[in-house]
Amino acid sequence: MRLVLNLLVVVLALGTMQSCVSKKKFDELLASKAASDKALAETQTKVANLEKENADLKASLEAEKTRLNGEIANLRRDLESSKGQYGEVQKKLDMSQAELAKVKAEIDGIFGAYKSSGLSMEERNGRMYLVTSGPMEYKSGAYSLNRAQRDAVAQLANTLIANPKLKFLVEGNTDTDKVGRGAAYQDNWELSSKRALTICRELIKKGVSPAQIAAVGRGDTAPKSDNTTKEGKAMNRRTELAADPDVAPLLKKN
Repeated sequence: MRLVLNLLVVVLALGTMQSCVSKKKFDELLASKAASDKALAETQTKVANLEKENADLKASLEAEKTRLNGEIANLRRDLESSKGQYGEVQKKLDMSQAELAKVKAEIDGIFGAYKSSGLSMEERNGRMYLVTSGPMEYKSGAYSLNRAQRDAVAQLANTLIANPKLKFLVEGNTDTDKVGRGAAYQDNWELSSKRALTICRELIKKGVSPAQIAAVGRGDTAPKSDNTTKEGKAMNRRTELAADPDVAPLLKKN
């Protein structure tokens, strides 16, 4: 009887041990499943986030593509507009060049009378001056004409009388020497004016119309040479004749 009881106890102990081992394994399996479920959920969340980011990126790319296409279209329109504006500017430029050529031809026509009159002309500082055949320089402080100067003025008078449309400014000039005490003029301005007036009066005396000439005194403000040398001062004591054409018709056209 005791033997049977002992065997029963052993059997029960073995059954209990088997039951304990199975529960532990089961718990481990449950824990593993929970971890797998958690990992799966995290992976699914990551996949969902990536899919959303991908969708957002595609939308952003489409928007950027649309924007760039719009900018390209605007640039094309601007380019076409610029081409049209360039064409208009080119037309205006061509017109301006033609107008400038016309004005130049008119100016050449105005000065052509001086060139065809037999006078020798030179351009200086943007103005046209008559190169006289005789000397028009003076001794220091002088403004009267010597014989050679009167002969040169007589030749000029013949040319002006033969060409009544010609007009000149007779410009008197001086060196930088100060006017001495007791002189017949106050300063170099007055001296230069007297030199110009003397030429004008001599021309009128020879028959030139007063409407063809005008006297201008420039003092020592327009030197032709260096006033620090004797030779330079002599060149600056002079009278010159500058062309004074009638440009009124040209101004009316423009």
